[in-house]
Amino acid sequence: MNEIKISMLGVSGSGKTAFLSGICDTFISGNVEVCDMKNDDRSHLFRILPYQADNLSETSIGDVRRYSIRSNRSFTSVSTENTKKYILSLFDDCYSSSSPLCTVSFIDYKGGFVENLVNEKSGDEVKDVKNELLSSNVILIFADAIRLSRAESAAEFNTALGCDDINTFFNTNQFVNKNMTFLFVLTKDDSPEVSGDDEILTDRIMHAFETTLRIIERNGWTFGIVRTSAVGRNSVDPVTNHITPDAEIVPYGIDSVLFYSIYRTVSEAVTGLHIKISDMEKASVLTKMSKEYRNKMKIFKSQLEETDTVLRYIRIPYNYLRVKESLIMEKKPDDSGISAIAG
Repeated sequence: MNEIKISMLGVSGSGKTAFLSGICDTFISGNVEVCDMKNDDRSHLFRILPYQADNLSETSIGDVRRYSIRSNRSFTSVSTENTKKYILSLFDDCYSSSSPLCTVSFIDYKGGFVENLVNEKSGDEVKDVKNELLSSNVILIFADAIRLSRAESAAEFNTALGCDDINTFFNTNQFVNKNMTFLFVLTKDDSPEVSGDDEILTDRIMHAFETTLRIIERNGWTFGIVRTSAVGRNSVDPVTNHITPDAEIVPYGIDSVLFYSIYRTVSEAVTGLHIKISDMEKASVLTKMSKEYRNKMKIFKSQLEETDTVLRYIRIPYNYLRVKESLIMEKKPDDSGISAIAG
């Protein structure tokens, strides 16, 4: 199937690049093992291999290794100066040892770039970023859990989350991709400074991004909130707020974001292909006899078979593993209300 496009938005220091480091430490330095409980407890081993892009503007996820907390324990924060596109090839050993299950691109924008978009500043970069955002399959909006916990006023919320600019952007643009998924990614959840339970943090996110959530609901999109850490629990000194020397780096929630994003995108694609095929089957007998009709139907059925295979494999970690550990809330179009999931 086509590359799944994931865009990351958030103010500077909200943890976007650290999140990519967490992907390295979870899927490259290590692997994610998932038990398929519906198939005799068969284990699946998910991993990511660096992808060498032909286009120099597309960067292999392997380039983020230099920020890996596991290999560079003095890592604190890195500011993204230029928009970068990181390519991931996700493998499942039960699917194939040589062919990726799917390919995902993560697009990392400068923390303050949304302000350029809403102020309608000119330039090719602004235009390119806008087009990338509008055609994304998944939008990840990053929120620093420490800042979110501390914020008490509307001004503090905007400084902590950049919600005014993000709300304005989504309220004033039309989307090319009509099937999107939004995830609000709570970063730095390992910090002892993070206060408040899931319900409090969820309420604060939903209040700050009320406008964006109205757009999501109006378009029938799915959204959720995930708690993440690129370090791991009990690894940060509460006095210095730095990683302790003997800490074991165990990121969490990182795989939840990846599996959730892929599953929702592929699920939407399968549904869309079923609708296209069903609509074509209603055509007249004369239309069905045409070569153009037969070729188009063949393409759609081939795409459906390929996409349905990806869905079958990615459903295993989506249903049974860490998605359930860190996904604290999700809302789907067919839900009568919000589903709260204990983290």
